[in-house]
Amino acid sequence: MTFVDNSQAGKDAIKKATVEWLIQACMMVEGFAVNLLPISTSKLKQSIGYQVDQKELVGYVGANTDYAVYVEFGTGEFAENGQGRKGGWVYKDPTWGWQFTYGMAPQPFLRPAFRQSNAQIQALAKEIFGRSI
Repeated sequence: MTFVDNSQAGKDAIKKATVEWLIQACMMVEGFAVNLLPISTSKLKQSIGYQVDQKELVGYVGANTDYAVYVEFGTGEFAENGQGRKGGWVYKDPTWGWQFTYGMAPQPFLRPAFRQSNAQIQALAKEIFGRSI
């Protein structure tokens, strides 16, 4: 009997399954994040997306607006880490004119989206990797 090395085919199958799982998992988290946003129509909602690096086998879900981090973590005295500006500040809003604020409370949408979809992501992994073996 001759030895047949199928290790590369096995590695390729695992990589293919991993990429499929990453794409579907990222899409799932993205959907949860969009639904968790505090407002229904916005630039932020439209900016949420995902990217899968097939070489590194890593998936990313995020928002590419400059203010997404402030919505997720809050600002000023309400900042989640307690490091925000204290005492309030004044800014000029293009619509409403001069405004005073102490900041904005966090309205997380990315981290809760991952937590809420975690069980489904695990079930998806069992399904995809189960049929790949």
